Amino acid sequence: MSRMFLMLFLLLGVCVAPTWAQDDAKPAAEQSAADKVKAEPNNAATWNTYAGENFMEVAQQISQNPKAALAKLAEMEKFVASVEVEDEAAKALVARINTAIASFRERAEIAQIPIEQLEKKLAENPDDVSVINQYIQKAMGEIAPLARSEPAAASEKLAKVKETLASVSEKTSVESVKNLIETMNRQFASLERTIDSGKRLAELVGKPAAPLAVEAWVNGTPLTDADLKGKVVLLDFWAVWCGPCIATFPHLREWNEEYGDKGLVIIGLTNYYKYKWDEDANRAARAPAGEEVTPEEEQKMLAKFAEEHDLKHRFAIQDGSAMAEYYAVSGIPHVVVIDQEGKVRMIRVGSGDANANAIGGLLKELLSDKKASK
Repeated sequence: MSRMFLMLFLLLGVCVAPTWAQDDAKPAAEQSAADKVKAEPNNAATWNTYAGENFMEVAQQISQNPKAALAKLAEMEKFVASVEVEDEAAKALVARINTAIASFRERAEIAQIPIEQLEKKLAENPDDVSVINQYIQKAMGEIAPLARSEPAAASEKLAKVKETLASVSEKTSVESVKNLIETMNRQFASLERTIDSGKRLAELVGKPAAPLAVEAWVNGTPLTDADLKGKVVLLDFWAVWCGPCIATFPHLREWNEEYGDKGLVIIGLTNYYKYKWDEDANRAARAPAGEEVTPEEEQKMLAKFAEEHDLKHRFAIQDGSAMAEYYAVSGIPHVVVIDQEGKVRMIRVGSGDANANAIGGLLKELLSDKKASK
């Protein structure tokens, strides 16, 4: 995956595979990631957690408040420079963090430039490679957050970007500009797949919920489809290794506390990933290559994980892929909200304030005292 499209997935707040792992993250009230780094500056895992937590926050801020993102990056840069590191693995990770800080700073600065201004510059000088790069990054920053939640708008914006780049390619005499545009046109296919996925998600709204397909209930009493009748159900497709999934935990705790006695049922749906509970480190950890992890051991790990993160909702291991396929899960966290009539009302993919506000708003609408009393 190119650097630009790694940034794209960070902007979306989506896990398609582990990046900056956050499986040992805990509620902020216990200990911040920065505090952990100070306590163990030569532990690469603590730096990994610090990077995941902070870059996810920056990625979400870039499209909404780029000035805040720049302030956060300056804070990160100062903090990283203040910590003395001797371990080689930790040093290598710190170097990657510094490189990422520079990349995110560039994105945040570009986010403050109106896209019309960049289009005007391209029209005046189609040979300017730096402006082409800025335009592409700006365009991706605008399109990526819309790809799943507003696919029609994202598709329209992408079509305009491709048209603009085609015009530049015709006018430019610089081979490197033509090559860059050709490369981007190939990579746009990935974004188009995300937009197509968003359109499929939109088509699911209003359809009946899929039957539960659960192999094992990890914590709490098992549920049946009959138990969910008349309830508002929030399905949270997630994984223990997924940083963006863990970033949604405060919202899940908040919603469960606020609406758990008003008809909301939250179910965290996951799969087996060969993780066990490390008693010494008090965290989930992937088993070494070749080591077997029994379903019972992984279920025990998940129960401990829920307890450690103060999550009161049920965790469940999916039985096969029927539910994930029905709800078109291609990235996590993937949240499905089902209303009291058993109809899909909303699907959101990725962490971030925009998704949290949309989900929280719908839950409030469905579970308000006035609604619940009817």
